[in-house]
Amino acid sequence: MADKKFTLFHLSLIERSQHGMFDFQGTREEWLRFVLRDRFMFQHRSGELHWVPQGEDGESIVGLIQRSIKHARHDPPELGGAEVVADEWQGAYVVIDPSHHDDGQKAAVENDYKAGKPAALINSLAGAINARDDAHYHIAVEPLFDANQFWQFSADHGHVLRWINFDFVVPNMWGTRSDLDKDLRDTGRQTGAQRVSVRLRGSDGVSTQNDKVREGVEYVERGAGKLTAKSLDGQPYNSDDTVKTTGVPAPDGTPDEKRGYFSRMRDRILGREKVNPLDRSDGLNGGADNN
Repeated sequence: MADKKFTLFHLSLIERSQHGMFDFQGTREEWLRFVLRDRFMFQHRSGELHWVPQGEDGESIVGLIQRSIKHARHDPPELGGAEVVADEWQGAYVVIDPSHHDDGQKAAVENDYKAGKPAALINSLAGAINARDDAHYHIAVEPLFDANQFWQFSADHGHVLRWINFDFVVPNMWGTRSDLDKDLRDTGRQTGAQRVSVRLRGSDGVSTQNDKVREGVEYVERGAGKLTAKSLDGQPYNSDDTVKTTGVPAPDGTPDEKRGYFSRMRDRILGREKVNPLDRSDGLNGGADNN
């Protein structure tokens, strides 16, 4: 059976300014557990998706995002072999660790393109939760990306680019290490903005070899924003094109035997477990890679 591949995302939960209006009062972790505990339907472009919980282990949240698609098939020979069209359910597994970690609250979405693209699926799920009348937090979803790809792009162009654009999610911006961090935090508090864009541009280009750019790239790498850039000769860079993925062997056995598999594999799926590939017999790298 083919290996299961997952795309990694960071979840930023931004407390809404009028949170006192809402019935729910709890932490970010408690909100995720609350809204994802039951099955529900939500809109996805012109169709419908379903969130189907697969049970919690007290730590992980595991579920399926499912959709119904039309599938053409033929009846068996003894029934005449007629072509028929029937509904078929496809689904992508989602693994979420809602607890606090140094690398934040992370989610992994299975790369099952029959169900949909991972980024589109989890953004529709987050959008449905954010639209709830009792939404205490706004969930911003960003893919994790490999910063090495940006620095290679920078090096290929002499570490001077025509422009660099950072699109940051407001909370925890740059930790507490700079005046810029304070300014951006204040902007969020004073205006209610959930994102802040910073564009660096110069007539002779902008250098990437400074603390401001390094801090911005490091922050985006943790999954709290996007990064785009263009070289002096017009070549583009987009952090969404270098997202991080992980892989685990597909589970086998009976449905009962499979139950809890993705919870047990949580750290490896979320890229937190470091595995030496020379110690493995299945050839999979347990850490995050970028495909």
